[in-house]
Amino acid sequence: MTNIQFYLIETDEPAEQFSYALQLAMQILAQGKHLYIHTGSAKDTREMQRLCAEKISHGDERLSIDHKGEPDSNRVALLNLSGEVPHFFSSFDTTLEIICTGSDNNDMGRERYKYYKSRGYPLRHSQVPSQMVL
Repeated sequence: MTNIQFYLIETDEPAEQFSYALQLAMQILAQGKHLYIHTGSAKDTREMQRLCAEKISHGDERLSIDHKGEPDSNRVALLNLSGEVPHFFSSFDTTLEIICTGSDNNDMGRERYKYYKSRGYPLRHSQVPSQMVL
C-alpha cells in the first residue's frame, strides 16, 4: 500500500512549495531512488525543470517531471505538486504532498488528506518551518 507523507510549510508564499520540492527531490535522488514530480500545469512543469536543472545533474534518469499523464513504472516516489490526487498515485511506494498552510493550497491539501484517509492509506505529516525552505 502506498505511504502518504504530507509536508506542511508555515508560509503563505506558494513559491516556497517548489523550493521545498527541490530539496526533497535532491534528498530522494541522493538515496538512489527514482522520483516522478507531478505538477499541475505546463508552466509549473517548466518552472520545476528549471529549478532542478540548477541543482541536479542534467539528464539524471532517476528524475521525471511532468503534468500530463501517467509516468513510466520504474518510479518509487511521487511528489505531487498539483492541486488534486493523481489517479496513478497508488502505483508508487510513496506519495509526497507539500502544503503551504497560509495559502489556498492549504484547503486543497486538506481535501487530498481526507481522500487518502477515507481510503485507508497510511498518512504521516511533518511541520516544516518556513526558514527551513531554501
